[in-house]
Amino acid sequence: MRWLDLLATAGWLMAPIGLCSVVAATVFLRKLFDFRALRLRDWSWLPAVLADVEAGEQARAQADLQKTPNPAAGVLAEVLGVLADRPARVEAEARRAGSQVVQGLEAYLALLAFIAQAAPLLGLLGTVLGMVELFLGLEGAGLRDVDTSLLSAGIWKALLTTAAGLGVAVPTLAGHAYLASRVDLFRLALVDAVERLITAAAPRGEG
Repeated sequence: MRWLDLLATAGWLMAPIGLCSVVAATVFLRKLFDFRALRLRDWSWLPAVLADVEAGEQARAQADLQKTPNPAAGVLAEVLGVLADRPARVEAEARRAGSQVVQGLEAYLALLAFIAQAAPLLGLLGTVLGMVELFLGLEGAGLRDVDTSLLSAGIWKALLTTAAGLGVAVPTLAGHAYLASRVDLFRLALVDAVERLITAAAPRGEG
């Protein structure tokens, strides 16, 4: 049973839990930086673009869209191009372009969700192995030789990995929820922007 004693030493599980924390923090900060660089919350450019489209200034609207860092501008630019050539394909093109942008924003969010689920499981595994190690030691020592201080220390050591796993999982889950909410808000705003663009271009198209 010596191999089980070595396996039950839960300390080695702290390494993957620590790695999970580093990966989660890196992904969250990188996504947060990317979202700010893309200015997902900045839609101040949209009214001017809609005004140009409604006035028939398609070229000026395209130029304004190309200068906008918000990824929704690229979607609107493609929709605007289809409106001029193939109006019947507008909805399909809007769905295709919008889906690609949203998928890009959602990149690595699944990794955060995985870490939020895996970290506490690793901690629980460490606790179980630690308890197995503890009771194996008690079995070998016999009930008469049990030291309560050693017993409490063994239990504390076994529970440490669970605490570490939860300490990683909770902020990771919160970070995932925050980033996912940002993507959901952008998706709703993008749908609204596309509909407003089609409405602005409709009089010219019908004319």
